[in-house]
Amino acid sequence: MTSQVCDVSFVLLSLYSVLRTWQTFDRLSMDVSDETVQRIQKFAENRQEAERESKEPLSGTALHVYTRRLDATLQGFQEQVKRQQDELNKVRQFVWILYSLPRANLFSKLRELNSADLLETSNDPWARISQARRAKKAYDSLMKSDDELQSTDSVLPSLLALEETSTLVQETKVSVRMTAGQLSMNRERLLVEDANLKDSQSIASGLRERIQRIRNESARKEKQTPAQLAREQIAQQKKQNNDLDRTSSDLKVSLDKFIDDTLAPMLAAEDLGGPTVGDAFEVSDATLKAGYTAHGKPKKQKEPVEAESGSQQRIDQFLQRNADEAPANKREAAAKEMHALLEAMLEAGSSYIDLDRDSASSRFLVRAKVAQFHPRDARRLRLIDFGRSLGN
Repeated sequence: MTSQVCDVSFVLLSLYSVLRTWQTFDRLSMDVSDETVQRIQKFAENRQEAERESKEPLSGTALHVYTRRLDATLQGFQEQVKRQQDELNKVRQFVWILYSLPRANLFSKLRELNSADLLETSNDPWARISQARRAKKAYDSLMKSDDELQSTDSVLPSLLALEETSTLVQETKVSVRMTAGQLSMNRERLLVEDANLKDSQSIASGLRERIQRIRNESARKEKQTPAQLAREQIAQQKKQNNDLDRTSSDLKVSLDKFIDDTLAPMLAAEDLGGPTVGDAFEVSDATLKAGYTAHGKPKKQKEPVEAESGSQQRIDQFLQRNADEAPANKREAAAKEMHALLEAMLEAGSSYIDLDRDSASSRFLVRAKVAQFHPRDARRLRLIDFGRSLGN
């Protein structure tokens, strides 16, 4: 406790020295009022008295009095802090109301909040003056306040512009993706429409040419006599028949070549229990001679087959075929059967022919949609009439 008293005395002494210095400087610059001088003198006296008390040892009573004074001072500080805190809360509430309520409701709300303080009478004139000043300041700030707009150097406009720009960029990206998808679809549609347009133009051009030919033909026929028209029609029909015969002959030669070279070995293999026609494209005469197992696999050859050139073998087979109508091997037998079956069906036309047996040739023609069996009798076969659907 004695050390605390000494510290207080030291602080007071320092303060007095500062005041004396300030008094000297103030007197040099301007006159000091008597009241200020009296206060300083009183403070000096109190300081001297405190110094005397500090030199004397403190009794128990003095310490008790000093402690009570400290407690009273601390309590006064706490009350002052509480009052200032209450004032701060009122100011915060006022500011919150100022920024949250519309301008039309501010006056009524302020009167409601401050009516108790402003209308409250007090015997202390300084308190009434303080109330009047607060009311005047509040109303003046309320009357002079404008809409809260940001200054030119504020970052809020830039932030708002950035947010709006970001939103526009996102919307633009979405629009670009949607437009890209629509553009791709429109391009595909454009290609389709372009192809349709070209087809339409070609059809229209062909129709115009055909109409023009028909008109020219009609105009030409009007100038001809019936005898001339008949001779021209006969010549045209003969030409068409000749062209049809020549085309049929070429097709028959190609068909015979295809049967002899490609189809006959596969037909022979299927007849022997081998793979179906189309499953094995290369079937040799040696394989046909050896035959196939029950599982459709080629059997092993018992004797080696002598190598012989293909051309010489064909010549020998041709000579032997001319000398004797009997087929030399199973491949020729299959080819002969296919030729005979096709010729029989061509001569029969739309009528059914009777089959001697169920052969690979007949099954192949049915699978190829060239011929069809009788619905009730699988031993009868006929060609499918393709011309009937075209004629209809």
